Amino acid sequence: MNRRFVATIENVRLAFDTLAANRFRSFLTVLGIFIGVLLVVTVASVLNGFRQSVVDQVEQFGTNNIYIYRLPFIQLGPMSREMRLRKPLLLKDAAAIREHCPSVEIVSPGIQVPTFLKRAIYEREEVDSPRLRGVFPDNVEVANRVLEDGRFFTEQENEHRVSVVVLGHAAAKALFPNGGGVGKEILLDGRKFAVVGTLEKRKEGPFGGQNEEDTLFLAPYWTMRRFYPGEDDHFLAARSKSGEIVAAIDEIGQVLRKQRRVRWNEENNFEIGTADTLIASFDDIVFATLAVMFLLSTVGFMVGGVGVMNIMLVSVKERTREIGLRKAVGARRRDILGQFLVEAMVLCTIGGVLGLVVAEGLLWLVSLAVPQLVAATPLWARVFAFAGSAGVGLFFGLWPAWKAASLDPVEALRWE
Repeated sequence: MNRRFVATIENVRLAFDTLAANRFRSFLTVLGIFIGVLLVVTVASVLNGFRQSVVDQVEQFGTNNIYIYRLPFIQLGPMSREMRLRKPLLLKDAAAIREHCPSVEIVSPGIQVPTFLKRAIYEREEVDSPRLRGVFPDNVEVANRVLEDGRFFTEQENEHRVSVVVLGHAAAKALFPNGGGVGKEILLDGRKFAVVGTLEKRKEGPFGGQNEEDTLFLAPYWTMRRFYPGEDDHFLAARSKSGEIVAAIDEIGQVLRKQRRVRWNEENNFEIGTADTLIASFDDIVFATLAVMFLLSTVGFMVGGVGVMNIMLVSVKERTREIGLRKAVGARRRDILGQFLVEAMVLCTIGGVLGLVVAEGLLWLVSLAVPQLVAATPLWARVFAFAGSAGVGLFFGLWPAWKAASLDPVEALRWE
């Protein structure tokens, strides 16, 4: 065991001596592996940071929250006709959940009002196509909203259809850049609304993008139904009791199937999502992107591997007399085989490590230039850079190493 370890150390030293003697040629040889590792590590780091931003945003609403809507929350590919024609969720569906789901603590329905080509106006400040949403007062609790100034509207204001509104952080900044929006009146789609509160800023989106929750204009549900009586496509936000989210999901599913007359042999015509399911859906997108990146990096590895095989075959030719001399003084076939295999693996591993170091450097420089960009290299990407590149060296270095080990020592010593 000790002899093998010493032999391996010696082979690594010889490999570095050989590579140092041909630096530029060695670099060109591993360029494909370098690019492959650089691509995968960079994309993996950015996607990892992107995913963490999404996780932070979703979990900010609460880990016990349940979301119900007629359409999927994240859709990959075209939506089927059956899915597009699903009937909307109704206010009575929320009432049924509230009455028949003991594991549900709160359920808060709401509607999204279409405001395409409409504006929110205060004096000279304007917001095009404001994201106007009609909700119940308990939405502030279900969505974990935090007030920065003022208050949320009350149940009395909702029942009496009062024209009041609570502004998201970005919406308030857009209309009142100097602050002091509470108590002022704004025009929403040509109608006067009194601003009663503004919300604290939510966590930023991936790459420092604006959180859509910050752009909301939240008005009482019944006020919105008064102004937009045709809007009846509801989304439901519920919160389960502590530790009962699985039971709550099951109860909601049973109640809605009964409410929407779904037969026992038919799939749900509605979607139920939680923080975990939303993150899992996003992970599917991340996985698909990484799969494409792995495919592209495999091409780089193949190109690099062929280059390594070619340069190692040239190296065997150039060092034929050296191989013959080593065999003449007692080197065995496995010693020669080990020497050239280690050399190929060292060559490829250097390319992988260089790719990892350059990727980390690029991400560091980008993070300095764009602080909002969150990028964190996962451990598996580092392992991939090292083990993957070494594996390429082992695979593509096997044939040259076998050729070197198979040389006849007498013929090798005659080589000119």
